[in-house]
Amino acid sequence: MWPTRRASLSDRAALENLCRAAVGSDDYVLEILDDLILREQTFVALDDDLIIGMTTARDLVDGSAWLHAARTRPAYRRKGVATALVQTIEGLARMKGLGALRLWTNADNNAGVGAYRKAGFKEIGRFSRFRATAERGRTPPIAHRFVLDEDVWTELQGSPILASGAGYVACDYAFLPLVRGTAHLLANRGSLVRVGEDLALVDELAFAQDVHLEITPVAGDLGRILRHGRGLAAQRGLKEVETFLPLTPGGTVAARVSGYRPVSWGQDAVLCEKLLGTSTVAPRRRRTYAEIAAEKRSGYGALSRLAPGGHGHAGPHEDRWNP
Repeated sequence: MWPTRRASLSDRAALENLCRAAVGSDDYVLEILDDLILREQTFVALDDDLIIGMTTARDLVDGSAWLHAARTRPAYRRKGVATALVQTIEGLARMKGLGALRLWTNADNNAGVGAYRKAGFKEIGRFSRFRATAERGRTPPIAHRFVLDEDVWTELQGSPILASGAGYVACDYAFLPLVRGTAHLLANRGSLVRVGEDLALVDELAFAQDVHLEITPVAGDLGRILRHGRGLAAQRGLKEVETFLPLTPGGTVAARVSGYRPVSWGQDAVLCEKLLGTSTVAPRRRRTYAEIAAEKRSGYGALSRLAPGGHGHAGPHEDRWNP
């Protein structure tokens, strides 16, 4: 098994070299390396001092983690590098109590698909990526925030759009299952909105120097939602709008008719997931100052007073945790 560790800014030059070797000088990861190192959790695999692989993990709002930016040196492919990195991230995710790991890869990336299947990931669904230029329509669309009540939840549960994506939706360059709790959270923060008669996830995303609108149809008329996405982008002064749609003939037709074009990467994106159990490692519990002080006293009965239901005062620092 290859040793792994967390990456730091001192690894930046080595990571640039890795990306160029694995993908080429046009690798998109080169533009966002600082963010991956400083704002997310990037891990590297090593052969002595040589960085031979990397993978980045990002915690999601539903208590899962998203794996992306996976790179392996060509000479080390199919030698367990990706498996070592996934196992490292998986161990940390279990200790944090996360419920799942997710990722996507192109269907024609045989090495990638094989590596993640070997690591225990299962295919959830397939999606296609489309973009369109912003365009103002005759009737400007309006995105309304709402409170998710039982009527809206029933609407979501009966949505053919959600069903075609196995209940998963694209959100901020990742995928989430739109269960009740996640739907409430996204509605409360204003990402899940009603656009006219329909429901969609709408957010502005920044990637390097590019800022665009992301719209994910959730319930209603697919083509109408996509057209509204172009209008919403124009209203916000953005040049483009992007979407990930379940890979179905109807979805592809609706996207093209609505003025969307396929994006080179992601025309057959395989969404994979690995469900996690809880960690068997018990977190360390540090004693409070009051507990330490009570052990040093005699005839005070402080320890019993600290217990639930105890009586009396246990000391001035009973609510402070020992660092």
